Amino acid sequence: MKKLIPYIFILPLILLILLFYIIPAVSTFYISLTDMGRSLKGDFVGLKNFTRMFSLEDPVIGRVLLNTIFYLAGALAITIIGGLLLANATASLGGAMGAFFRLVWFLPRATPPVVWAFLWIWAFNPTQFGLLNMILSRIGLPGRGWISLYPMLIVILANGILGIPYTMTILSAAIGNIPYEIIEASRIDGASGWQIIIKIKIPLIWWPLSFLTIWHTLSFLTTFQYIMMITGGGPFYASTPLALYTYNKAFQNMELGYGSALAMVLIVLSMVIILGFRQILGLKREA
Repeated sequence: MKKLIPYIFILPLILLILLFYIIPAVSTFYISLTDMGRSLKGDFVGLKNFTRMFSLEDPVIGRVLLNTIFYLAGALAITIIGGLLLANATASLGGAMGAFFRLVWFLPRATPPVVWAFLWIWAFNPTQFGLLNMILSRIGLPGRGWISLYPMLIVILANGILGIPYTMTILSAAIGNIPYEIIEASRIDGASGWQIIIKIKIPLIWWPLSFLTIWHTLSFLTTFQYIMMITGGGPFYASTPLALYTYNKAFQNMELGYGSALAMVLIVLSMVIILGFRQILGLKREA
């Protein structure tokens, strides 16, 4: 009986994983092998949906995949580098001042998604009432259609900056746990501020930094709500990553079979990213 007690405690977790992940994943895989549409009835078509995707029969999929790569690289760089620099700055301030600036920088994360998206739409509004165009008009320069000209850059900034507060909070706590004697000894040896960050602090916070890199990569890969609210993925798919394209195909166009095939690609990419980062970042050795 005692041997069954641990399994009884983890049973609710196993049921949750089964109900909300395993069963939906298996159902999605089955639907991806059909031509299910608006009628919610589909005939078995085998790998036809995947063939359509990988043979580039879909004229948009190539652009969507490139968008996904650029979006992931840009947003991840802003989130990790920005969070690391702010964590180091606020940890160096220490005390109430450091806590105050961490609180200020955490405000974007506490902002409701609709409000955050609205602020970016207002800032880059192509009319005379947009924030940037108002600033340009004050200095005698013409306004521009920012969202139509730079849609990918805008969604990268919006999502990348939104990821900074969480990264900053975790890394500032990790930096704060570094023994002061190590930092002081490096300064006595003549290390500069950047050398301390690169050669002392980063190696000592490598595990949380690696975790945040993986976590944010998966988050950017699978979420799309801010992109949908700010640019709608346009113009002409210019800011549509794979997650938003999957949603549009499945629930806007009601191509449930093809949308499920795209979702399966997202699942496989997520697994590949986890395994790849595990090797590249050395998490296997850390474990």
